[in-house]
Amino acid sequence: MSHKRVLLIHEDRLLANLLREKIVAANFGVEVAHDGEAAVQAVRELVPDAIVMDAVVPGPELTKLIAQLREASGQPSLPVIVLANARTTYAEAAQDAKAVSLQRGVNPIADIVDALQTALKLERTSILNKGVAFHAEDGWLKMSLAAAPEVLAALRRALHEISRDGGAQPAAKDLYHRVHAFAEQMAILGQKPLHSLAAQIEALAYDLYAFPEQINPSILRTLSQAMDFFAGLLPDAVRNKLKDPASAQVLIVDDEEGARKIIMAAMRLANLKSVAADTPTTALAALGVQGFDLIFLDVGLPEMSGFELCSKVRMLPLHEKTPIVFITGMATFQNRVQSSLSGGNDFVGKPFNISELGLKALIWVFKGQLGQV
Repeated sequence: MSHKRVLLIHEDRLLANLLREKIVAANFGVEVAHDGEAAVQAVRELVPDAIVMDAVVPGPELTKLIAQLREASGQPSLPVIVLANARTTYAEAAQDAKAVSLQRGVNPIADIVDALQTALKLERTSILNKGVAFHAEDGWLKMSLAAAPEVLAALRRALHEISRDGGAQPAAKDLYHRVHAFAEQMAILGQKPLHSLAAQIEALAYDLYAFPEQINPSILRTLSQAMDFFAGLLPDAVRNKLKDPASAQVLIVDDEEGARKIIMAAMRLANLKSVAADTPTTALAALGVQGFDLIFLDVGLPEMSGFELCSKVRMLPLHEKTPIVFITGMATFQNRVQSSLSGGNDFVGKPFNISELGLKALIWVFKGQLGQV
């Protein structure tokens, strides 16, 4: 037995319990703290050999918190392992603090244990399991899914407060922290499709928290729609029909090069593959020979309008029910009505929020998989 002591810092209690159980099974002693203040106090009392922490915990920002933890422990080089997060800012902050930023692999538990054993110069017993996908016991997944309606209700309350107060920072922070924890649950519990959607909600929630000036009715409406849609994915019969969105193909039709690049960047961040066409002729040629899971369609195109092109797309056997989202700089009521009449499913106005585009894309890809178009 290693007899090494680890302080685990994680706001989410379900994940803290799961991770603690697995790290203890690897012969470490583990204490848990759920926020920065409790972690600093625990370090003074425990004097751990290493720290494993989520990138997002209540308290000081990451670099400052790591410095406080090392100072409280009296160990300037105390090993700190920061769990993966989709935002590169946290990886950069961990690097600045000379901590290990752990990138999530197929077996996050083995990754954590291996990182601890490496940092503490112990025999690496988990290295052979790093390439083997981790499967959590059904009990952990059932607990997570059983708690999900309550989590979604809390997210809706926070979103309502943001909408009512025009961007209340405490509510935006609460929204971000809660959806981050849920996204991490889905990742560690191996629920790829649900993690993809939750992580994209998290990305948009972060924008609301970090850049309140970006809050607008469109973003709030998209977040509300995403939460309602997520609630419908929780039953086993529905969830098990979902596929990894990384296999989906998105077609972007826009004659503006800048807009195409922005939309393609949004798709990459949502882990979706995309190709672009700058004219209706090019788009129809691609649509005639290849099936796509989603189409973004500009309204103001050369040769014909996006509405006319949509009508033609609906006549193609491969794309009678493919989700189509219109994009335009003129999000007027008349255009919204016309988009529906021509066979479109949704409407996005310019300028774009990249996270919102990615979230809309995932929702419609999943709706297509479930036959809800």
